[in-house]
Amino acid sequence: MTEPRRLSKRDQAQLVQLADGMLTGPARTRAEARMRALPDGERLVERQRRVARALGAGEPRPTIAPAPASRARELFPRLLPAGAIAAMLVLLVLLMPGGERSTVEQAADLAQQSATRPAPAASGAVLRAEVEGVRFPEWGAEFGWHETGMRNDVLDGRRTTTVFYEHTGHRLAYTIVSGPALERPDGARVVRRDGLEIAFYRDPGHGGHDVAVFERNGRTCVIAGHVRKLDTLLKLAAWKGGGSVRS
Repeated sequence: MTEPRRLSKRDQAQLVQLADGMLTGPARTRAEARMRALPDGERLVERQRRVARALGAGEPRPTIAPAPASRARELFPRLLPAGAIAAMLVLLVLLMPGGERSTVEQAADLAQQSATRPAPAASGAVLRAEVEGVRFPEWGAEFGWHETGMRNDVLDGRRTTTVFYEHTGHRLAYTIVSGPALERPDGARVVRRDGLEIAFYRDPGHGGHDVAVFERNGRTCVIAGHVRKLDTLLKLAAWKGGGSVRS
């Protein structure tokens, strides 16, 4: 069971391209069909086109309904020159319903936050910390990644716990998200390692950190940070600690 689908990055890109008149022929036909299939898709395309026309003609900026008035004034303090149209279109997408970062992406962003609590104690191959029955691994003995702290957050109404690990100057965040499994990130590659399906991608933000997304006992787990080799991330995600870390 998955959460309701948000506007994906690919859909965002097609929305912008349609509004800007960049698509022609079969590509335009496919994009238009995709927008019609989305809830409110045609309305979003028309709104995007109005913004493009207004900015291109140097007209006063339109009111963007999804953004609160105070937020709109903050984002658009003055009229923008025509050269800023592309940036404005991307910004508009981010303000639309569904344009925000997904719960998985928000969980990966936690890798840049600080721990707010001490690291949990170890109990064999796992730590004394869990989310709805899913325990965190103890990677120190096997891989040299030692837990350094933890934090709790709420993302889109879901409770999360994050444990931070460090090894030779590198840092990883392991986040477990409560509730039903989340959708895999768009564009992620999926591999199978030791019976576990792992979706991984590189987030261009935060200096390009690597992200692995997988499920344990029906809960979504997200590992994010910088590693020297991608295979390290996959090994850590798939490790079962002799059966102590259960799928």
